[in-house]
Amino acid sequence: MPIPELEQQLNLLARRLSKPVRLHGTSGYTPLDRPAYMALARIVDEGPLRLTALAALLEVDLSVVSRQVRALQDVGFVARSADPADARAALVRATDAGQEAFERTRRGRTEVLDEVLVQWSAQDRAELVRLLGRFNVELEAAISRRLAGLPED
Repeated sequence: MPIPELEQQLNLLARRLSKPVRLHGTSGYTPLDRPAYMALARIVDEGPLRLTALAALLEVDLSVVSRQVRALQDVGFVARSADPADARAALVRATDAGQEAFERTRRGRTEVLDEVLVQWSAQDRAELVRLLGRFNVELEAAISRRLAGLPED
């Protein structure tokens, strides 16, 4: 596949993945933008976290994470508490409602992927995961090299 076609397909995938995420909570749907959903995913999977740690995991500025966490806190999906290691800092953790909404949403997103891939063989699915994993590792390395001003391999 020529690189312009690959870029076009990746842009299409990114647009589809950036559609607002409707978190499936007990009180119906709570729409959040994809960045807030990704923040909640990290908090659920890695938390409780300081905002600085969350910003580093998401590779975004602290002010961006603060807005995302505030949106999650406003709908009751995360809560802040004092960091026992440093009372001046706060930790963010998923609430029970946030955990439930995230898990229900993750299941729903997995169901969509299953629907898309139902006709794919197990080998094709494994190959897709393998190739996407390889692509992501090599893309990150290439971006890091460019940011550091290093020559290409």
